[in-house]
Amino acid sequence: MAIQLPDLDTKTYEEISGEMVASISKYTDKWTNHNPSDPGITILELLSWIAETTFYRINRIPPESYVNFLRFVAGTSGIDEVEHLLKDPHQDRHYRNILEFLKEIEEGHDKTIAEIKTEALLFLASRYRAVTEDDFRQLTIESTGQFGVKVKRVIVKKNPDDYKVEIIVVPDKWKQYEELTEADKWDRYRELVGFVEDYLKPRTLIGTKIEVKQPVYSEVSIDLNVVCHHYAIPEKMERDTKERILQHLDPFVGGDEKTGWPYERPLSVYEIAQVVEGTDGIKQAGSIMFDGNKELKIKTIGGLIKVDSLNVKVRKEEK
Repeated sequence: MAIQLPDLDTKTYEEISGEMVASISKYTDKWTNHNPSDPGITILELLSWIAETTFYRINRIPPESYVNFLRFVAGTSGIDEVEHLLKDPHQDRHYRNILEFLKEIEEGHDKTIAEIKTEALLFLASRYRAVTEDDFRQLTIESTGQFGVKVKRVIVKKNPDDYKVEIIVVPDKWKQYEELTEADKWDRYRELVGFVEDYLKPRTLIGTKIEVKQPVYSEVSIDLNVVCHHYAIPEKMERDTKERILQHLDPFVGGDEKTGWPYERPLSVYEIAQVVEGTDGIKQAGSIMFDGNKELKIKTIGGLIKVDSLNVKVRKEEK
């Protein structure tokens, strides 16, 4: 069904001029002479004439101009070029749709202006072209799906200084990945990174550099003492406290937004204390130590967090 765009050529010169003169009072009460002899009114009448002329011309763009715009959007013209692009079995489905539509035009089939507008707008509204961070994120997930890897999170970092976009792919465990050696893991990841880059490069704007990476994990060991209420069971409080901490530091569901630990965000003992004291049955968080260092209050994180060890000692409050 064709998208019906609004008809812009609906107002006459008199209507446009009348609206402009009537709006003067919204901006100033010092302009009181609205007669045609006033120089300001003359300027408004000139602008009204230009507006009416522009609206008239917009509604009368030659059909061939719409076809040329469609060719520009598709980035190709001529039946030979279109057919060559359609031979690629890995072509994006949104791009394939506009190419097939353009092929019918190049073969001589007539299309209405409304149909051409519809096809161009549908393609421009699709995620074929990566512009926003969400575009990069969704297209990366789409590409890894074709690679056969279940990706649970994609982190996009933009550097405006050098027009570089860093994409960190955090896949869920794929088949037998955990049983591979470190060298084999890197080879497998490098294959995934290359596939994503090849998928994204033709979809980025000219001048945009992309770099697909595997996530960096910073190991941390946590030791803490907590005080629970007298009615709580210490063994249960230990389990619940560990579960809440691990969940908060999780790369997929951690952080305040529950969307994964923010990439490269430092970890502080005060944040851990807040998480612990939010556990039902816990009265107070006592001492908290990172990596066996009592003086370390804020730990620098290079990417995501990998908890190397988590020790929780629970004691009941004194009555």
